[in-house]
Amino acid sequence: MKKLTVISGGSTGLGLEIADLLVKSGKNVLILGRNKENLEKAAYALSKSTETGRAESLICNIGNEKEVSQVPAFINENGYEVDYLFNNAGQGLFSGAKNTTEEMIDRIFEANLKGMILLTTAILRNTSDDKELTIINIMSTSALLGRADETIYCAAKFGARGYTEALRTEFKGTKKNIIAVYPGGMRTEFWNKVDKTRDLTNFMDPAEVALKVVDAVTGNARLLVTDITINRK
Repeated sequence: MKKLTVISGGSTGLGLEIADLLVKSGKNVLILGRNKENLEKAAYALSKSTETGRAESLICNIGNEKEVSQVPAFINENGYEVDYLFNNAGQGLFSGAKNTTEEMIDRIFEANLKGMILLTTAILRNTSDDKELTIINIMSTSALLGRADETIYCAAKFGARGYTEALRTEFKGTKKNIIAVYPGGMRTEFWNKVDKTRDLTNFMDPAEVALKVVDAVTGNARLLVTDITINRK
């Protein structure tokens, strides 16, 4: 069967840069996202950048179980089996603890934790026990350290970290590999939605971060990197 890499949040930022590197290396890539226009634009650009790999897109809110069910359906209908899953989708929030609302909690937890769990579960169920699968959960350094004005965001990312570590424990000794990635601030559209006043001059280039991640994940087949923290100098 044909191998496939699935990338959530793959139409912009770090996800798109990872997809670009993988497609250029000859891999088949499926990018997921909510915005049809962004997805189609990204898939077209990715397809133009390669002669060997294949780029496809699927509209999917990973926080919605019904929409997530379309992912394994797409995989099976097109004769693929997933060898890499990049859980990259997420959403930021910078707000004081006193300003917290139920809507904020639901939105941020869905984007950063619930969606990761639902998509991972769907891919695991669709992958035979005897097949190798590498799951890369891309979080944030906010999953490692609590920060002021990021209470809800940190809570969601800490949850994602806990899920990742528990997943690794559950599948220890099997053909399922779990990798945690904790990148620091990058110059992406992420900031346009949460803090347009932030000075991004010294923030990391997502293309450089993507190169670090892809090199670590797809490098020496005899070695497995389990945790990657990437910060700017």
